[in-house]
Amino acid sequence: MNKVITFLLAYLLVGTVYPGQRLADIQPGFPCDGIPHVEKSMGSVELATQDTNGISKYTGTQGGVEATVVYHCDQGRLTEQEIIFISTTQSMAYQIANEQRKELAKDLGEPIHDGLNLGVWRKMIFGILGANLDYLTSVVVWGRAKEDVMLLVRETEDKLWVITISQGSSKIEYILNS
Repeated sequence: MNKVITFLLAYLLVGTVYPGQRLADIQPGFPCDGIPHVEKSMGSVELATQDTNGISKYTGTQGGVEATVVYHCDQGRLTEQEIIFISTTQSMAYQIANEQRKELAKDLGEPIHDGLNLGVWRKMIFGILGANLDYLTSVVVWGRAKEDVMLLVRETEDKLWVITISQGSSKIEYILNS
């Protein structure tokens, strides 16, 4: 009986990946030929093999939510990783973003900038300084270095909401606005 229960629990947990897990397991500099194996072990499905631009894509769950994972490679090494969630409503997008932010904070600690929870006074100060408040209230940053994690919520031209967790991406827009 214990084996049956253990099997059922293992079956239910397959494919449930928490935000920090993928980011910790596959960081910038990781050999790109190892990505398919790690993604497969997380229960992901390959959408596109590495193309001539060094981009490969997978679909799976991240913190219990369906996500697309995009890897950018150069010279056989990972340069950037993006975990992308799509929502049809702003409220659902911010709910997903807040849940992902909380899970990431468990592994990464508190962010250096949390636009999802930016206080009124900080908004006023950033506004007086001429910062882009639309951007600063939609981004969460765990550090200024390229390899640090960043979460961004934005609306697309076709009225969808995209939540992106990235590692290895430029923080220049954040740096210029903060």
